Amino acid sequence: MDDISVLICDDSALMRNLISRIIDGTEGMTVVAKTANGQQALEKIPEVNPDIIVLDIEMPIMNGIEFLRARKERRIKTPVVVLSSVATKGAAITMEALELGAADFITKPAGSVSADISEVADQLIDMLASYGSQYARRQGKIPYIPEFFQKQRKL
Repeated sequence: MDDISVLICDDSALMRNLISRIIDGTEGMTVVAKTANGQQALEKIPEVNPDIIVLDIEMPIMNGIEFLRARKERRIKTPVVVLSSVATKGAAITMEALELGAADFITKPAGSVSADISEVADQLIDMLASYGSQYARRQGKIPYIPEFFQKQRKL
């Protein structure tokens, strides 16, 4: 079975590398591309065909909102998880990202507290596994495996 392939789009080299280490350290997931802005991500998508995209909002050249608009216009179906310091519950920018088709969002930790980073890493991996595997199944990349069994009734 193929790994879930992830494209990371963040203008911070530090964040790209941190996210990449988290994903590459997770069995069943592989980073297939890292980009510094939305324009680069749009150019990479046809080349690497990711199962899911991790997207920052605040970036130069083409920010995350502009990327989501372009993705929608081009009818790119690859799911997007927004990982940004400005993406908070109820924030206008978060609502706009979700309206433009982002599957979900995670707020980046403000500091370098390892507990915060660990919690965000767990949330990210859960979302990537869920949304990425659903997309990969629809694309025929991985088989559907039922996660439950029916109980047998006694007559």
